[in-house]
Amino acid sequence: MLGSWSIGKKDHNNDDGSRKNPGANGLHAAGESVEYDRALESLARILRSLGRHAFGLEELSEEAIEKEFEQWAMHVLVGAQIPAENVEIHEPTIRRDWGALTRFVNGHRQQEKTYVTRNLQDVRHVLWEFTNIVGRAIVEDQETDQKVTNHLAQLRAATEGGSFQDVKQALFAVVQGINTLIDERKKRQQQRLKKLGEKLRAVEEELGSARKQMTLDSLTQLYNRGALDLQLERTASVSFFSGTSACLLMVDVDHFKYINDTYGHPAGDAVLQQLANCLVSTFPRKTDFIARYGGEEFCVLLQGAGQELSQRLGERLLDAVRREEFHYQDIRIPFTVSVGVAEFIPGETVPSWLERVDRALYRAKNRGRDQLCLAIEMTGAVQEF
Repeated sequence: MLGSWSIGKKDHNNDDGSRKNPGANGLHAAGESVEYDRALESLARILRSLGRHAFGLEELSEEAIEKEFEQWAMHVLVGAQIPAENVEIHEPTIRRDWGALTRFVNGHRQQEKTYVTRNLQDVRHVLWEFTNIVGRAIVEDQETDQKVTNHLAQLRAATEGGSFQDVKQALFAVVQGINTLIDERKKRQQQRLKKLGEKLRAVEEELGSARKQMTLDSLTQLYNRGALDLQLERTASVSFFSGTSACLLMVDVDHFKYINDTYGHPAGDAVLQQLANCLVSTFPRKTDFIARYGGEEFCVLLQGAGQELSQRLGERLLDAVRREEFHYQDIRIPFTVSVGVAEFIPGETVPSWLERVDRALYRAKNRGRDQLCLAIEMTGAVQEF
């Protein structure tokens, strides 16, 4: 759009800025001139609106940004010179620099996008930490409440069948026990507040700074183990409060050592890269979180998916790997994978979740590989199928 205005300017002005006469049709030329001036005024209003409603960035305040946009608005309207820090202009001129204006607006929008994206990540981090701390607090307080209930049950038993001395001793023990539990709860709450305050202060210090977290595995370009651990903690916290289902699939290449020993480690790396692509194709949702767990093991975190759906998707992965043509150079390398699946149980820890899916995976391997096994919690004991 700016390019068309630049052409219009060239058509209407001489090198000295005076108006050209495009021909005998003076009315036509005058009409074009009016439209051109209106376009300049509209663009100036747009620039002023962008500056008026801008928000402060790390290096620039709201006032400084508004001032920059105002300078560009005046440049558009009357050809006013832009200060050297914004655009290099070595001599006075009334020519409008549309290219510099385009670069300025694009650059500012990119700055805003980077700033907002980075700070949203910081806010999400605080939210996850807060959710995690509150979740642990609820579990610990539930344990405390159960202990209080036990103390009261002992007092009730002594009251119903004991002597006055027994009741007195039981009452004294209950008071002491409850006081101890209250003190312990207060200490825990103080520790939680202190920990949360430290995290908030740390985030505040990092707010607006460029934090570079190595979240990708260099070989496969999937998420790495550290990113997976963080995502599992977040998913567990959200599932605990919202009741949303979440399933974890652990995928392992069958006989991977044989592939390395037979075809060489570069071939093994190629197999892992191609399997990573197969995983991405099989689990295309934005909410599907795919990571390299380590070595030849991968994890797929399916948020909002129950056990039945996850099992079907896992079976689809098995079929996809069987059909896929895996190659290294001109060598075809057929292989299969084994899959373990575990649905998150509200209240369990992430290590427990990982342990269950890991056992399900190795049960699939012990049964002959190239298959899927489920880890299911039933009647308080984990059973694997």
